[in-house]
Order: sequence, then structure tokens, then C-alpha cells
Amino acid sequence: MNHAHRLLDALDHARALAPITDADPAFDDDRAYAVAREIHDLRVARGEHPVGRKIGFTNRNIWPEYGVHTPIWSHVYDSTVAHTGDGVARIRVADLPEPRIEPEIVLHFARRPPVTRDPQAILESIDWLAHGIEIVQSVFPGWKFRAPDTMAAFGLHGRLLVGPPVAVKDIDDCVAKLARFRITLARDGAVQAEGGGA
Repeated sequence: MNHAHRLLDALDHARALAPITDADPAFDDDRAYAVAREIHDLRVARGEHPVGRKIGFTNRNIWPEYGVHTPIWSHVYDSTVAHTGDGVARIRVADLPEPRIEPEIVLHFARRPPVTRDPQAILESIDWLAHGIEIVQSVFPGWKFRAPDTMAAFGLHGRLLVGPPVAVKDIDDCVAKLARFRITLARDGAVQAEGGGA
């Protein structure tokens, strides 16, 4: 069984796998994304439809903790995304290996963005945004892996809950607000984590 089939089987059955890079230290980013492409093709072939992409590890502060050196991306599917019209959701996570929760800002692109570092130019390609919660997961025990492992393994994506959309045109000074917002993740009133758009 090749890497793509092994990873997809591990995801489907919530089984743990040793990181690919443990047995193959030469497994690099290019090979990892080739495996990710094969997994994508397998998922589409079995009836899952891509509905967007996730970008992981955008917070450089956690790169040393996980041994990554760049943001990663992966597809999300109609089978992994749920829209919550009223902002309230319940989701089963028992079938995900080692799930964790991450607050997100979900961006809906109305058209392909330009290749630029200008946030205003990129924002002009977005028609709405929403609060989101991603349930990330790891088939690698204890969340111990190297960057190529995460690239191959679905970008650690498990599920994505998308809150009510808000039109970008209705948000004054949206670029600045996205850059400076703060968010607090709490459980039963106790703060678990804090972060921000920057």
C-alpha cells in the first residue's frame, strides 16, 4: 500500500501511523504534495467534492513547536465542511484521530486573487468572510511529525464549521480590522488560548 492509500485508510479508520519521514528522511515537500494530490484524486473518485482550501501554520510562533518552516495548504471537501446559519453547531469528532480545535477566519473568494502582497488588492477578490472553527487532527501519534508529513496528511484538516457570512462591503476598514483583531478561545468560561489577525 503506497503513502496515499495508507494515509487515507488511517484517516477513514482513525488509525495512527508513524510519520513518513521517520522511515524516509528524504521525503520532502515536493513528494509530500504529490501524495496529497493522489489523496485528493482518491477522495474525488469516491464522491467527495472540493469546496475550498485551508492554509495551515500561518502562525509563525508555533513553527518551532511543530518543526515546520512554512505555511501548508490542503483541500477541504463537502464531506468535511458544515455551514452554521445561526452560528451554533454540534459536530462528532470521535472518528477523528487526536482532534484539536482552532478558531479561523473563513474567506470566500468571488474570483481568483491577484498575485500580490497588497492586502487591499486581495480583499477586492473576496465577497464575504465568516468566523469559523476548524477541527484539525493528526494520524501521527502525539502530534509528532515533520512539515512534509503534514503536507501529505491532508494539511491536518478534519472538519470546518463556517459561521454566518458577512459581506466585505459591509465591514468598514476591513483590511485593518483583519490585521488587528483579537480572539479568545474559552471552554466553560476558562480561557484556553488567545490569538490575532496579525
